[in-house]
Amino acid sequence: MNTKVAIKFALKNIKANRIILVPFILSSGAMLSLFYIMSSLLQNKFVQARHTSLPIIITIGAVIVGLFTYIFVVYANRFLIKRRNKEFALYGILGLEKRHIRRIIFLEQLISFVIISALSITGGYIFGKLIFLFLNNIIGDVSAKISDYPFSVAACGITGIFIVFIFMTVFFVSVINIKGTSPMELISKQYKGEGEPKSKIIIAIAGFILLGAGYIIAFVADGMLKSLGLFFVAAILVIFGTYFLFMSFSIIVLKLLKKNKDSYYKDKNFISISGMLYRMKANAVGLSSISVLCAGVIITTSATMAIYGSLENTIESSMSRAYEITSQEYLGSDIKKIEQESIRLEKAVNSSLKGDENINNYYSKYSMFTYVEKHDDEVIFPAVMGKGDNNSDKSILRCYLLVMTLDSYNSIYGKSLKLKEGEILLTSNSKVMLKDTNIKFLGKRLKINIIDDIVPKNLAIEAYMVIVPKLDDLVKFSQYYHERSNKDLSKHRPATIYVSSGWNISNEKKDYESRLKKLISNDMDLSTRKAFKKNIYDLNGGFLFLGIVIAAIFLIGTILITYYKQISEGFEDRHNYQIMKKVGLPDALIHQTSSSQIVWMFFLPLIASCVHSLVASKIVYQLLGLFGVRNYYNFGVKIGIVILVFAVVYFVIYKITSNVYYKIVSQ
Repeated sequence: MNTKVAIKFALKNIKANRIILVPFILSSGAMLSLFYIMSSLLQNKFVQARHTSLPIIITIGAVIVGLFTYIFVVYANRFLIKRRNKEFALYGILGLEKRHIRRIIFLEQLISFVIISALSITGGYIFGKLIFLFLNNIIGDVSAKISDYPFSVAACGITGIFIVFIFMTVFFVSVINIKGTSPMELISKQYKGEGEPKSKIIIAIAGFILLGAGYIIAFVADGMLKSLGLFFVAAILVIFGTYFLFMSFSIIVLKLLKKNKDSYYKDKNFISISGMLYRMKANAVGLSSISVLCAGVIITTSATMAIYGSLENTIESSMSRAYEITSQEYLGSDIKKIEQESIRLEKAVNSSLKGDENINNYYSKYSMFTYVEKHDDEVIFPAVMGKGDNNSDKSILRCYLLVMTLDSYNSIYGKSLKLKEGEILLTSNSKVMLKDTNIKFLGKRLKINIIDDIVPKNLAIEAYMVIVPKLDDLVKFSQYYHERSNKDLSKHRPATIYVSSGWNISNEKKDYESRLKKLISNDMDLSTRKAFKKNIYDLNGGFLFLGIVIAAIFLIGTILITYYKQISEGFEDRHNYQIMKKVGLPDALIHQTSSSQIVWMFFLPLIASCVHSLVASKIVYQLLGLFGVRNYYNFGVKIGIVILVFAVVYFVIYKITSNVYYKIVSQ
């Protein structure tokens, strides 16, 4: 067979199989467009110059997008090849050799992937401009322009290489499918149902154990950093547990239904249960994949919404004034020097004024910040009890201790509280740490009054915040809870007492910040709300963008797998239903039984994914503490909204794909 004839065959086949090939091309093009966008953003000079943390996040996103794109395209191609086994068999019967069939397949897939390449790069470039502006919008940079997103030759080359790699994989899988098989074997492959899985009870037990272990980890995990490692363990256990249960427990349930003679030997149930039992193993893999992807969409989207909704609260809790200066001098325990340093800072602030500028909401703060451990009911410095940093005792809670004077607290938050000797105010960014209020500080029990959480939300680890009556008490905390030297960790000294001043300014001139920088001395650190806000949006905005992209990948994957699953099921069932028609079964009964199977296959993954998402909400909430999300009620509301919206989207997918299924079956 010469190339010209092979091309004619390939074009004719593409046209004949357009019902399954067009969605494959569009879906693959859409996913590869996302890969091009991520690659182009990684190469974009504007992004690299303005947002130093984004390239790392985008690199992670590009790897995730590439991995899922590769899996989904190969997965979809599996259905395409299986659907066409009969066609390849007929070629063999007509006298074509395997090498001729391989050439036809190569040309078909080459044409398809050329179209996919054009769609992915063109679509990626066009939509990439919008994505670029969207990315800069969510990280608070309004200076970005369309011209700052030029066409990236490097991204085009990376995407092209990736497409070639996928093409080679797909072609190799397709060739393996027809290698060493006769025409009759190829025909039988198209209608061959996968057998029931062996050792169903063992697999079911393993599935329950894995799923239960994953759920238990999700429920009992406490602490932001601990949850970070446990989340991936729980996710892997739940994923494998889901696959095992769909593959085994569904068979067990169907067999139990089959043993119920009164129910099974009714025409509708007999056909439906028998049909599901015959091909449940193949269904189980697709159903469990859809379930995992749906859970990914729900969790990723709700987490993204929660992070975005908490950004302003994070900024407010961490930087409540427009400007703050902090002394960098180590003052030890000398109260007189500490008070003099506060006066020095105040003078520096007042000297920064010009014209009609005025200072508002000024505060002076004395505070300390150090690393401690909680042993049973006592908060200690690690060296006090001879405990090293490598202690693996799980009963020990490692956390930060923040201490502030009452005058500082009242000044910052506009309060007028009073404390007696031996009293403290206590709060934490983790409710678990406040369950036991009978805690020892300074080696003794103080009278504790719990207040609302005021720990800065950008602090990504558990922490206690203590408010003490006077500066003398702060010095006592500093002397009791040491800090290690940066140069020699074996040495430690009393924790640094920081002296800070914060303020807003009215009638601010444009050059105020530059004047302020010139006035403050080298031993003072200046922080501005504007710079802090930019840093928060730079980092969290990148994670938001990554979350949106991952959610989009999960959603596209769900649609892709669902669509091809329905097409595959439709062509397999069409042969069976034609037989049912020939033996005299009415069309209404056939449609009714197929509908029950469709409902089973669609809504079981949705139910499973909702359960997974609700169970995962606790550990996900713990993780979101790293991004300043500290209100579980608000996060729960967002999960509920996402589940409802996704259920509607999923129902639309169900209606579209089920209509395609019924159309194929009824042909």
